[in-house]
Formats: sequence, C-alpha cells, structure tokens
Amino acid sequence: MPGIAETRTYDALLSTTLANYSDKMSDNVFDVYPTLSWLNGKLGEALRGNKRLRLIDGGESIVERLLYEMSTSGGTYTNYGQLVITPQEGVTIARYNWRQYAWTIAISGLEKRSNAGDAKMIDLLKTKTTKAEMSMRDRMSRDVFGTAVGGSDGISIDGLGILADSTGTLGGLSAATYTWWAATERASGSFAAQGINDMRIVFNTISFGNDTPDYIAMPQAVFEYFEAYLQPQERYTNTKAANVGFSNLTFKAIPVMFDRDATAGQIFMLNSKYINWCVHKDANLATGKFIEPENQDAMSAKILWQGNLTTNNRRMHGKLTGVTV
Repeated sequence: MPGIAETRTYDALLSTTLANYSDKMSDNVFDVYPTLSWLNGKLGEALRGNKRLRLIDGGESIVERLLYEMSTSGGTYTNYGQLVITPQEGVTIARYNWRQYAWTIAISGLEKRSNAGDAKMIDLLKTKTTKAEMSMRDRMSRDVFGTAVGGSDGISIDGLGILADSTGTLGGLSAATYTWWAATERASGSFAAQGINDMRIVFNTISFGNDTPDYIAMPQAVFEYFEAYLQPQERYTNTKAANVGFSNLTFKAIPVMFDRDATAGQIFMLNSKYINWCVHKDANLATGKFIEPENQDAMSAKILWQGNLTTNNRRMHGKLTGVTV
C-alpha cells in the first residue's frame, strides 16, 4: 500500500535527520544565554577550556562527594615519633534528584501531505525543531535561576537561587545542621551607595587564595547601572568571552554578564570548579524515532533530557540580594 510505505519512508527520513542534528541542537540550546553557555557551552569552553558537563551512567540519584572538614590524620613529628593515623571522617555525600524534561516535535497528516517530497519535509522538520529549541532554551534558562529545590513546580532542576543560598536544604543536607554547607549571602541595597563594596565583600569572603569565583551574573537593570558606574578607563572586558559572542565587563578580572533570566535584584558570584551540569548519558537531549499512533493522523518524536545542576562545595558560591538601582 503506497500510503503506508510513504509514511514509513518519511518516518525513517525524519528520525535519521533529527538524530544527525542532535549536536547542532545542543549548540542552539546552550549557546544563546550566557549562564547556560557558561555551564555547558562555548562560553565555558572559552573561559575554562571545558564545559561543566558530567555524564552519568545511571543510579537512583546524582551523588556528589564532599569534603567538609580539615583532615586530622597529619601533622608534625620528630625522629622516631609516632605518626597520626586517625581515620579521616570528613567525607560525606550530597544526593540530588534526577530532573526530567521532554519536548515533542509533532507533524500532522495535513502538514505531511502539504509538504510532500524529501526536501520540503526536511525543511518542515527544521522549522519544528527550531521552535522546540527555543522552548528548551527559554525553559532551562529560567530554571537555572530557580530559587527552590525542584524549582517552582517541585520537579525542575535545582537552580542557582538555592545553590548560592545561605540557608535551606540542598542535596539532602541542611545548612542549619551543617554550617559549612552554606553559601555566602549578603543583603544589599542601593547599588550607587553600596553595590561595589558589597560585591567586594562577597567576592573576598568566598575566595581562598587563588581559588576565587570566576563568573558573575546579574539582571539587565543592575548590569546597566554597573556599566554606567564604571569610569571609561575602568570598563575592561574579558576578550575570551567577547570572542565567542558574549559582551561583558569585568570585576576583579572576572567576567560580569547580564542574563535575561537572572533573578531581579540579585548578583550571583560562582566558582565553576564546584558546579556540575550533570546529565544522564542516554538522555542528553536524546532524540527518539517518529511514531504515528493508530488513532491519530500525525506523527511525533520526543527529545529527552535528564539531569540536574549540582554543587559539591556550596560555600564557594555567593550572592547579593535586594540590589536596587
């Protein structure tokens, strides 16, 4: 039957085309907004030489191993003095829940028949895929700045708002119980009156020698005031970031960027050494085959993502809150 054969041919054509497009899809999702790109795109590669992508085989949850106290198994000794061999107890783990996202690319029978021919069908698929990419990009960028475990709906990724918070439970660990599991949070106010000084205090508090924050994100309104505040001779930029398309300024020689989804009135200072973009290896924007249900004149394919945003050292991050301009 020609109709069935033609449908199967299109299913195979579209499934193969979509699968071959997956690398490009990742670029389009993660390389538009700066914070997503810093985590898992070309901005991170330009600044650090790597993405914070951590591919995971499986498990009931995502496990991050932590160091939370100084070792007591070392010290000085003289001649034949005894060495300290006390077992190290300062290692524990944080467990992060898997978060799942799915997007569907659907093509109706009417669209399929109106775009007969391989070239037209592939062009239609590209249009549909672009719309899906925009949806993925916008949703993930918003969720990256979520302020609660699981986001506002309880099932989204754990955002920077809770990761860089001085209170609350993250990864199953409470900052009230484990004081070392608290980021630095400073209530600020008028940027003109105290913004730069507050940024300096938070930056210095979460810096340990040369282990310092390497990325600052702020909303557009605050960034514009920060830009206007700086004298022309103080407006330095990070050329590595600029070379991959992200305009920026610098503070203490690290890039400062505005992100359209950054929480209003907040400034985030983050250290990429202690952040991971954890993703299941089989669901990293994985594409499925186009399937046509028996009771529908349409065919669809799913794009799946499973992972979470994690930290293994919460105290290395910080934020300012209540910033006004």
